[in-house]
Amino acid sequence: MDTSIVFFHEFLTWALVCFGTSFAITHSKVFTPVRAVAEKVHPMVGYFFNCPMCMGFWVGLLLNLIWISATGMLILDGFLGLAVSWILYCISWRLALHDPGM
Repeated sequence: MDTSIVFFHEFLTWALVCFGTSFAITHSKVFTPVRAVAEKVHPMVGYFFNCPMCMGFWVGLLLNLIWISATGMLILDGFLGLAVSWILYCISWRLALHDPGM
C-alpha cells in the first residue's frame, strides 16, 4: 500500500479522535458535571473545559503522549489538534445552522 495513503488514514483517524474527544468534553451532557467542577475550581479552568479550541490543544498533546503522533513533535501536535478541533467545530456549527452569518 502507498505510504501517502497510510499516512492520510492515520492522520484522518488522529484528527477525528482529537475532534471527537474535545467536542465531547466541551459539549456533551456526559461531561456536564466535569465542566461544573472545573468552573468551581477557577473560572479560567471552567472556560478551558468549555472551549473546543483550547481543549483541542490539550487533546492533541495527550494523543501524542499516549497513542500516536500526527507530526512527530509534541507541541506541533497540540497546535494541530487546536486547528483541527476549531475547524471541524466551526463546520459542525455551520451545518447545524446555529450561526447563519459564519
